[in-house]
Amino acid sequence: MRQQPKIGIIQNSPLTADFSGNIRQIIQGYRECADHGADLVIAPAYGLSGAQLKDLANRSSFLHQINDALEYLAQEVSGPPLLVASYISVNDLFLADYEDEDNGDFDVTPTLATDENQGLLVPFLIEPGDITELEDSEVVYVAGMKVYIDLHDEEIGLEDLTPDLIVHMGTCPWYATSAKEFEERHRFEASENAIPVVSVKHVGASNGVIYGGGSAIYLPNGMVQTRLPFFTPMAKVCTIDGTITAKSLPSEVELLSEALIIGIRDTVKNSGYEGVCFNIDSPYAELLAVLSAKALGSDKVYTLNFSEQESTVSTLGVNVKNIRLNDVCKDIADSIEEQKDQDLEKRIQNTTLITYADANGLMPLTAITRHDIMTGNFVLYGNAGGYLAPLGNLYAMDAYLLSTYYKEQYPALFGTLQQPASPEQDRIIHELADKNIGASSLLHDHLCPFEENSVRSIQRRIISSALKRTMLPVVLQVDKPRERMDIPFHHRLND
Repeated sequence: MRQQPKIGIIQNSPLTADFSGNIRQIIQGYRECADHGADLVIAPAYGLSGAQLKDLANRSSFLHQINDALEYLAQEVSGPPLLVASYISVNDLFLADYEDEDNGDFDVTPTLATDENQGLLVPFLIEPGDITELEDSEVVYVAGMKVYIDLHDEEIGLEDLTPDLIVHMGTCPWYATSAKEFEERHRFEASENAIPVVSVKHVGASNGVIYGGGSAIYLPNGMVQTRLPFFTPMAKVCTIDGTITAKSLPSEVELLSEALIIGIRDTVKNSGYEGVCFNIDSPYAELLAVLSAKALGSDKVYTLNFSEQESTVSTLGVNVKNIRLNDVCKDIADSIEEQKDQDLEKRIQNTTLITYADANGLMPLTAITRHDIMTGNFVLYGNAGGYLAPLGNLYAMDAYLLSTYYKEQYPALFGTLQQPASPEQDRIIHELADKNIGASSLLHDHLCPFEENSVRSIQRRIISSALKRTMLPVVLQVDKPRERMDIPFHHRLND
């Protein structure tokens, strides 16, 4: 390998299928890296197309746009080669035939896994006027170096391969603890293989999924040479040598806070809203107000106060509108011959909230947490109404820790904080819903610290709230992809 190669890293913030905007970001980052003497410039796997494409990746019109984008990049690249990733149609693959050992037939079934079962994501090398399709999870020659390229954050054991450099163009979204987990993995990988490891990730949020950046270079001695900031788009050139410039990883609560901020900002911006609006008369609304103000600016945060007391969120400089609905709620309850109750009041409040939001080009938010969602502790079309639930993936303890994190900065806003009364319930939900452990299996574990009545109670509440959960707004995902609930749990929880 050449002495001290200079690697340019583009940590951009792509928007799904926004090729013109994404190309501009890549070209700008490429020129910055080229001006600083990069030998090779690397963009994230989703840097060109954006993430969470769903069925787009299998549409011919989308694939034509991808080809046009690659050709445009080839015209703009005039210095060091650019490593990007792009989609191709599975039907366009040249399938290597191999003979079946039993009957001599040839099998032409594709063995390569596709991203989200759609088009296939593959790496490309862009050089002046030239586009070369490369192999994923193979050693290829790039810029005079033997480079192992990985697009799917796989843990690599090289065996007989002898590359000069390992490059991860990661596609895995950010989740709580991911920064520490990936850093430990890549440090071990670099040390175990005695080869520098480059990890390149993009930033942004799409369909509730958050991508965190934190691109880095790991040295064979196990040290982190350089790390780009989390949740911040930028480009940087790094010389792979023994110079250590990376700071310590931010704390988990700091990363969680930044993830929620970028999740709110990108979701609102990408959806075309001018700001956000939510009901301040709900638990953790103060935390939601802080995160929204940091994401969008205080002037773009609107809160409706339905209570008789003045809200402390005014100390943030956000817009507060006081609305009194007591008489309206009573009149409606009388007209349908029902007693006025909290559910009716919450539904009327939510109707008012969404009407106000629509009239002013705002995205209505809800402050419900994961504990509320999983136990059914929310009113459908009431306090769960809105288009986005930024805290919907947080347990009560997570929300408490975030509130504590901001209390020093905003003492008048948070007042006296108390730890959640029943943290055990969150732990049970985590075992049943996140770790996919059945209630009976959990109770039969000799290390189980929970009472059976508590486990069965949570189990019944999760089952009974299953239908309600399908009608909730988008939730910002901050847990591991394999722990995200995409399937019903009746078959497992009802044991």
